[in-house]
Amino acid sequence: MKVFVVLIACLQSTFTPLDKTCTTMPMGEVFDNVNQCLLYVDYIKRDIESADPNMYITGFCTTKNLENI
Repeated sequence: MKVFVVLIACLQSTFTPLDKTCTTMPMGEVFDNVNQCLLYVDYIKRDIESADPNMYITGFCTTKNLENI
């Protein structure tokens, strides 16, 4: 089993249409466990939100069996 991360990024803007406010970003990084993945989500969140306070980042981690992919 490997762990993958999907990030969701949303822009807080009064000018952006609601249907274009957020985007889902499956990432190519692969982790050995959920804890590593969650630490990565926290790192990306802090990095992006400190660079642009109008961005909101969240994410989730999912496990997949690579033999079935």
